[in-house]
Amino acid sequence: MILQLINQRQRWLNLHRLILPVAMALLLLASACGSSQSNTTTDADRLTVVTTTTLLADLVKNVGSDLVEVTALVPPGADVHSFQSTPADNVAVGRAALLVSNGGGLDQFLDQVIEGASSDDAVHILAAESLLELDDDDPHFWQNPVFTVQYAEGIRDGLIAADPDNAADYRSNFQEYKDRLTELDFDIANTLDTIQTDRRHLITFHDAFSHFAERYGWQVTSLVGSDASQVSPGPMVEILDRVREQGIPAVFAEPQFSSGLLEKAAEEAGVEVGPIYSDVQDGDVASYIDMMLFNAKSLARLLR
Repeated sequence: MILQLINQRQRWLNLHRLILPVAMALLLLASACGSSQSNTTTDADRLTVVTTTTLLADLVKNVGSDLVEVTALVPPGADVHSFQSTPADNVAVGRAALLVSNGGGLDQFLDQVIEGASSDDAVHILAAESLLELDDDDPHFWQNPVFTVQYAEGIRDGLIAADPDNAADYRSNFQEYKDRLTELDFDIANTLDTIQTDRRHLITFHDAFSHFAERYGWQVTSLVGSDASQVSPGPMVEILDRVREQGIPAVFAEPQFSSGLLEKAAEEAGVEVGPIYSDVQDGDVASYIDMMLFNAKSLARLLR
């Protein structure tokens, strides 16, 4: 009897050894399949958004968070004024549920792409629409963080129109980002306050900073228009002569523009050419907030 019980127990142990690995394998396979299915569903549920610039893409990411998949037509470091679209851009536009452009003439060259390639049910918004009534020649309204709040509001409303099921999340994300933009405005003002009053004159290669100057009470002079047209040597020399007379130690240029003429003239005038940005790029200015803080610190470092 005892021997029989021992044999039964041994058979049970052997069967258990066979079943347990199979059960564990099935469990791991089910888990992996479930995880893969979950990730695929999450990716598929994201709202597809196409923006004209990387800066607008960053604003969309902040309001849309992980609910959106964003593509910028103009890549980081490229000049929006001279960008040429590609067939791949048409494909991206055709797949988008929401299209975001600036307006005010900044990216109107892409209007034809958007109108021709977008689907009939896609939502298209102008991020600066609420600001266009200012009738200003400078469409770079985002250089004023207070105006950027209005950009974010327009993006929030566009996301809700394209994806009403997630409206509560978009509203919550917007409010959080609005608080960060308010803090940014305060930080910029504090940084610029370290510069003595008679040096608060921003001389730039490209006319993209009038709203920045107006917000913080600065004087601004640019060498070329907001469309980044070419500058002639005469006006540049005249401006730099005034800079030298005023004792301003630096002028500023955006890396995406060819500013060799400016650098040569500045060297002859004995002033430095510092970096400044009007759009989000890779590296130290990979977000709107990073870009604005970089610009303020660049001014403070070179104009004190």
